[in-house]
Parts: sequence; C-alpha cells; structure tokens
Amino acid sequence: MSTGTPVAPTEKPPFSRRVFKLEHASNVGPLLHIALWMGMTAAALFVPGTSTWYLAVPLIIVLSLLNLSLTIGVMHMHTHRPLFVSKFPNRVVDILCCLPGNLTAAEMREVHVLNHHRFNDGPGDVTATTGMDKGIGAIWYWVRYGMVVKIHTVRTVFAANPAPRRRKTRHQFIFDLAVYAAVIGSVWYVAGFEKFVLFYWVPFLITQVNAGYFAWLSHAPARGFTDEASTSLNNAGNILNFLIFNQGYHSVHHRYPGIHWSQIPDKLDYMRDVNPGVIVPYWMVAQSGWRLVVPGGFLNEGYGTKWKARLESRLEAGTVRSRYLPWFAWI
Repeated sequence: MSTGTPVAPTEKPPFSRRVFKLEHASNVGPLLHIALWMGMTAAALFVPGTSTWYLAVPLIIVLSLLNLSLTIGVMHMHTHRPLFVSKFPNRVVDILCCLPGNLTAAEMREVHVLNHHRFNDGPGDVTATTGMDKGIGAIWYWVRYGMVVKIHTVRTVFAANPAPRRRKTRHQFIFDLAVYAAVIGSVWYVAGFEKFVLFYWVPFLITQVNAGYFAWLSHAPARGFTDEASTSLNNAGNILNFLIFNQGYHSVHHRYPGIHWSQIPDKLDYMRDVNPGVIVPYWMVAQSGWRLVVPGGFLNEGYGTKWKARLESRLEAGTVRSRYLPWFAWI
C-alpha cells in the first residue's frame, strides 16, 4: 500500500490518480469526512423527528465535530496540498469545506499558509497569541478568531494594485462567498427556520469557537519554550490522529508544511527534539478549555516523556506506522 512516496516519472500513475484524479489514494479519507458531513446534515434537516432532544443533542455534537474537521482539518490540508491533481474537483472541495463554517480557501491560504507559517505566532502573525495566552484574553481570542481571519483576508485580497495571484484569490474569495450565501440561503428556506437553526447555526457557532480554540491551543501553551521544535503543542493521541489525518503532530507540520499528511509518520523522528511538556493526549476542542484555570494545565510532561519513549521504541523497530492502516502513525 502506498504511504505517500511521490510517483517516479517513469512509473505508471496509480489508479486513484488516473481515474479519480486524487493526488494520493489516502485522500479518500478527507473526502469521506466531507460526505459524512453532507449526509448527516441532510438527515438532520430533512428526516422527520430529528428535533427530538435525544436525537438532536447527539446530532449537534457529531455535526459540530464534523464541522471542525472540514473547516480546520480538511481545508487546512487541502490548502497546503490539494486533494486532487485537477483544478475543478479542487475548487469543489474548496466550496464544500467552506459550507460548515464560512471559512473560504482564500482565508486559509492568506492567513494560515502565507502569514502564520511565515511568522509562526510571532511579530507579524495576525493570529499570534501574544498577550492572549491566559485568562479572559485567551477566551477573547477563541471568540474573535474567525473575525480576525476574515478581516485580514479582506485587507490583503482587496488591497490596491494587487499582484496577479492576489487578484485571482480575490475573485475566488468573492465567488466562494456568493456560492456559500446561495447554498445556505436555499437550504435554510427549504429546511425551515427551526431545524436550520438547530442543525446548522448551532454547530456553526460551536465551530467558530472551536476553530479559535484550536488555533490558540496550537501555540499559546507553548509560548514559554524558545527552541523551534517546541513552540507548538502536539496532540499525540492515536485515535485523534486517525480522525484528523496525523495533523495533531503540529511541530512536524511546521517543520515540513508541504508534505502529504500520509508522509507525516516518516518525519516523526523530528519529535525527538520536542520538549515532552508540549506533547499531550487530549483533543483540541473547546471542552478541554477548562485547563485554562489550572496553571500549566495545558502541558503534560509526564505523558510526553512516556510517549517519546514509545516513539523511540517504534523508530528503532521501524513500526511507527499502524500495521493495519499504514497511512497513519500509531505510537
């Protein structure tokens, strides 16, 4: 099974690339998340009886998690490295990932790829956590993150005398927002007010906070570390990284931002340089935000030390990848 190694020019492209235009066969995983969100949203909106509380509550929870997966996870990896090798399906993915949280591909590119990866939570990073790593400032960061992203994107793509690339991004930004408004407005009209508020707007608002929390959590708790490898928090749980396609290894992502997600296991030797305190087991959703009231509550040196010992054993044995799901790390 392929694990992300680029195809040599003399080799015949794999079936997934020749027929389905996938950049890598493993990209069926992110596409499955998109399909799940679409299917569950449709079921919640149009299947009778879903407004009953014992159905509505689990549906809202699952939809909120899928929203975050598409808005931050799939859109993130897709912007760094498109899922397809063809323009049209990539633009379709752009728009589908925009629907759950109104985050466009233009915003992810301008704010995350071009700005955040350049300045890495330091001066110049519009999403820097400076002065907002504790208390009310942290909560304010979580809440306002989406607006910061939107404002920065508008300022950059609508700046005077833009470069041709920025002009193209501007057109895509406008088009994607127009499609978003048309789709959301149409579905709202068909589904009805109550169900749409319950199963779209409630998960939407939860996603806005979760996205801000995720962006904050990726760097704020690690601000006390000065070595480059340890300036990101790493959510290293195996199940979590299965669900988010190895993207919990944030230090590796910043060191190798352009690699395919299935290649991240091959780069986990970089985690040897990461301070164990910034290697944690919990999920990057707002439910773990209670740690804000505990000094140092987001760090977990004990877990990180044990995890690094397991990593060392796996590296020596050559078994960093899951035996049954070799696209994923399993430590």
